Amino acid sequence: MKKSLKIFILSIIILLSLFFEITGLSSSMGTSYAYVVKPLIWIFIGVIAFFFFRKGALANLKYRREVTFCVVVATLVYFAIYFSLGYIKGFAHNPYDSSINGILLNLWTFIPVIVVKEYTRFYMINNCNKKKIFLWAFLISLLYVLVDLNLNKFNSYFENDVSTLEFFMQTFMPSLITNLFLTYISYFAGYKATIIYALIPQVAMYILPILPDVDWATSSIISSVIPFFTYVYVNYLINKMDKTINRRDNKTVGIKGWIGMLLFVVLMILFGLGVFPIEPLVIASNSMYPKIKKGDLVIIKETNVNDIKEGDIIRYRLDNYYVVHRVELITKDEEGNLEFITKGDNNDTIDLYPVKESQVDGVVKLNIPYFGYPTLLLNELLDTNVNDEVKVDTGRVN
Repeated sequence: MKKSLKIFILSIIILLSLFFEITGLSSSMGTSYAYVVKPLIWIFIGVIAFFFFRKGALANLKYRREVTFCVVVATLVYFAIYFSLGYIKGFAHNPYDSSINGILLNLWTFIPVIVVKEYTRFYMINNCNKKKIFLWAFLISLLYVLVDLNLNKFNSYFENDVSTLEFFMQTFMPSLITNLFLTYISYFAGYKATIIYALIPQVAMYILPILPDVDWATSSIISSVIPFFTYVYVNYLINKMDKTINRRDNKTVGIKGWIGMLLFVVLMILFGLGVFPIEPLVIASNSMYPKIKKGDLVIIKETNVNDIKEGDIIRYRLDNYYVVHRVELITKDEEGNLEFITKGDNNDTIDLYPVKESQVDGVVKLNIPYFGYPTLLLNELLDTNVNDEVKVDTGRVN
């Protein structure tokens, strides 16, 4: 059997492990899913991977000792930074069961998952097409990002633009950066090194009596910056030691790639801290067709209500969802506050109620066609009823 086919089969098996979460059965199972079903599923995957896929594994372990040492140091640095923040932001009691039985039970829920994940990652990255190593590394990392996500809460990630932004900054991007790092380490040092980095922080989360009381933005920054700079150093170290590599054949990211990744991490940090006055929003209806279509991604900019003009497309909150419509007329109420009469370009009549100043939170500055479709498709796939949740007013009642 060809290696590419084996990798494909192993990937499908891993995706099938998410069946209970995608279908929602894991929620109906309650704690039995986390404590029984999920660990057993991953043990089963581990048995399959070990007996049917290990024979073809061709490890690239030339620098295993040096890379493993760097990973251990990175793990210690992570702990040093993370716990030093506790003296700045304060500590909180560990919310998990600290009894012996509780600790053992909690360790059982994730140790089999991590061990099997890293072994299968090691197999796939070391048996893929080396000419397309970057593409394979990205796809393998993306697969494990999907595994890391809590699909039971997937619908809550896209309830509004704020939760969507938090999802990408707090969950998706740190997971992607970490998994790219682990895939890279697995290629040069094997699965034992990646188990060290992935397992030890998780163990500490369950056994330590107190933990730093840090917000999600700080946690995301640490989870992204540590693996990124460790990768930069490991990449530099390997290039320095391997003097036999021809520069043209050296498939490393290089200084331009480092700068690009650094800028990306910085942007992610700034978004996570709320520095930028812009937010993305996925459009879930065709009320603004043809200017803005369902599945488009629009960028909303915070704007003073006094600067809004007739013809601008604004976003305003109505009950528990957002509406993106065009301003048809600007008036004032009895107290002299601005009111905006809005209408969807594709609607026959104006919106049901005038929009108050307090409801407006931005103006559409950019429309990116079709960019939001993956979000809509994922929500529909997971049966989150996007079309029912986002109900845009279609006009006045006669």
